[in-house]
Amino acid sequence: MFKQVTLENFRTHKSTTIELYPVTLLIGNNNSGKTNLLAGIQHFCNLVRRENSDNKKSQTINATRDLYPHKYRLAKDEQPMSFSILWNNIIGGINYKIETYEIDPFSDAFGCKETIIITLANNETPKEVNSVYDQSGFILELRKKIQLDQDLNRIEKRLCELFFLDFDNIFSYHFQPTFLKQKDHQDIDQKQDFEISAIPVYLRDSVIPIYLRETGSNFQSLLHHVKENEQRIFSSFIAKMRTVDTSFIGVRYDPNRSSLIWEFDLGRKGSVEEFMPDVVSDGFMKIAVISLLTSLKKPPALIMLEEIENGINPGNIQQLMNWIWQATSPSQDGFAKTQFILTSHSPSVLREFNQHPDHVYTVRLDKRSRQSDVRNLNTALDTLVGIGAIKDDEVEYETEENTGKQLIKIPKYQLAELWYTGTIG
Repeated sequence: MFKQVTLENFRTHKSTTIELYPVTLLIGNNNSGKTNLLAGIQHFCNLVRRENSDNKKSQTINATRDLYPHKYRLAKDEQPMSFSILWNNIIGGINYKIETYEIDPFSDAFGCKETIIITLANNETPKEVNSVYDQSGFILELRKKIQLDQDLNRIEKRLCELFFLDFDNIFSYHFQPTFLKQKDHQDIDQKQDFEISAIPVYLRDSVIPIYLRETGSNFQSLLHHVKENEQRIFSSFIAKMRTVDTSFIGVRYDPNRSSLIWEFDLGRKGSVEEFMPDVVSDGFMKIAVISLLTSLKKPPALIMLEEIENGINPGNIQQLMNWIWQATSPSQDGFAKTQFILTSHSPSVLREFNQHPDHVYTVRLDKRSRQSDVRNLNTALDTLVGIGAIKDDEVEYETEENTGKQLIKIPKYQLAELWYTGTIG
């Protein structure tokens, strides 16, 4: 699982490091930099993912598209834009870093350096592999160098392979009701046949998160596909949805209208009420797509969801968060099956983390430097207790067994009040 990410000189993030947990929350006002942090993770993931594309043209990277639009505007020309990530599993750990930097401001040429540090669980001596490029239109080649490196044994190469499988399997979503409801007249299986060659073989089991798209524009087609081809996932989806609305029956496809029909039992005996997607409530549709994601048998390694609370009744937030926590339940090796990074500016979401304050980061934009200031909530609460802003007898201290970290827990209502008053965030 992923343990930590660091982003440097990407948009508003001059230098930001956060620890990653099964569920990590970024909370802050609009324009604070929450989206930029998620965009940075996805940007570098997409760069590295291109290496495995079958299309040679898509493997090529250039400064106009991949560096200049994203670099922190107050950074010096010689300062690189970089991303690093820590990851581990039962075999060992990986520390991966990629840096991109300008070479010639009058061309598309720019440099790139990749570094991977490999540490096996039973060996404290790490091994390092580097790959440096200083040319126009370069292609990332670190993975090829790893496979050809004679200093690495079979287990170390396998560890790198597993890391890149997870790193390639990161998806960011910002679901929009208009897109979630739109009809798609092309069947998903036809799309799959048409575009399957663009998907690496090892990702073809992840067709649902790939085709869902960032805004959820293929949701209706995907749900139709799941009902017809993935009965276990569909059954889990229906069961989750009925915990939110017991009147919900399911969906069926109407070929005459080329659309899914959403079915409800509204209490009229012997009658099922049918609705086209465009008249189903925005909040219910957003809950439905999150229900689908949390029902996947092979979920992405990391799912990033923006503004999870938008359009959803605050009373349903707790149920939504329960699904997300359940989806991250550890597998047999003790590692989470998937991880989530959520963004929000809602106290309804924040209060669901009152038992996990270290999983939360507050984000605000420093107006003078135009930098995002990202701070851990547990550290912030400790400071507030220390200066007397929170009374010591109002908090509960707990020490984690594995890390020895001291957590500061406060009631849900008080955590929400601190947000409302601007004390945090």
